[in-house]
Amino acid sequence: MLVTFPQMGTLQVVLQSLLTSFGLKVLTPPVTRQTLEIGAAHAPETACLPFKISLGTFIQALEQGTDTIITCGGSGPCRLGYYSEVQKDILHDLGHDFELIVVEPDIGSVVQALRRLTPGRSWREIYQAFHLAGAKMTALDAIERQTCFSRPREIKSGSADSVKQEAVAAIDQAAEPAALDKVIKHFGDRFSALAIDRAATPLRIGVVGEIFVMLEPFVNQELSKRLGTMGVEVHSPMLLGEYVHTHILKNRTALKKNSVVMALAEPYLGHFVGGHGVKSVGYTVQMGRDGYDGMVHVFPFTCMPEVIAKNILPEVSRVAGIPVLSLAFDEQTGVAGVVTRLEAFTDLLRYRRRRAPGC
Repeated sequence: MLVTFPQMGTLQVVLQSLLTSFGLKVLTPPVTRQTLEIGAAHAPETACLPFKISLGTFIQALEQGTDTIITCGGSGPCRLGYYSEVQKDILHDLGHDFELIVVEPDIGSVVQALRRLTPGRSWREIYQAFHLAGAKMTALDAIERQTCFSRPREIKSGSADSVKQEAVAAIDQAAEPAALDKVIKHFGDRFSALAIDRAATPLRIGVVGEIFVMLEPFVNQELSKRLGTMGVEVHSPMLLGEYVHTHILKNRTALKKNSVVMALAEPYLGHFVGGHGVKSVGYTVQMGRDGYDGMVHVFPFTCMPEVIAKNILPEVSRVAGIPVLSLAFDEQTGVAGVVTRLEAFTDLLRYRRRRAPGC
């Protein structure tokens, strides 16, 4: 059995750890321009970017010998819940033969899928595999936060990203918790040893929006890295761990934080609209209150939940006193256009900071 799944930032490292722990072979072609072009060529015209890229990934993997696809389900107004059925029909029409396993966003469905993939495994083995994959997820999120803190302060350009790249590779290779603990300590020390300007006061910008666009660097044009090189400390309240702990594991602490965000959004958007639309509003309110300089809102073109949020955010911006830049992404989005808008936005935020009382 050769398995593939949609890629989304560091999800590849986490899922690959989980699946290979059960002896499964994994094939995940890197997301490239070719992936997008293949997916767009076979997707419905109005399909959103995550649909097109995941479809392109599946086609590339199937052509390289994959026989099993693991993908996500979903419920509510977002079209995500229909992805798997539509993509299955497209792939069958293209002549591909495969097994499709759809995992709904809850821990029971995840375990059921693993049981189907790895019959005969004990609960102890399942727990150990989940424990290692979860620890890697936590470590990867921590590495991302450390990188975002260091980028706008580093003395030598690119030093933080160099450490990050090594850290992600080492986390990926760790085969047991003890080895992972050593990796975490080693790279924590590496980040602490980076030469940084401790007197720097970079802009603080929060990034919210649809999770696939937020987490997949190819899709968002390396947004976090580009902002970091512009002297911005990026804060993303929705990294992979936040999503998993809230929506799959339903961790009590994560659910409590989520309820606070939902309550903050309620005066502006008081009902579920699918995806992360309500969170985009709630986090913008929260980060405005916390004194952030600005927000960047990212989403796939035609994404209904985030289009709703986009039309509400100007009012949130006015009331909360925090500028918001919305960026829609599709296969036509170019790097130059994104960079130009980010440069103009950060210039505005610096001017606004200089004009603030007491500056």
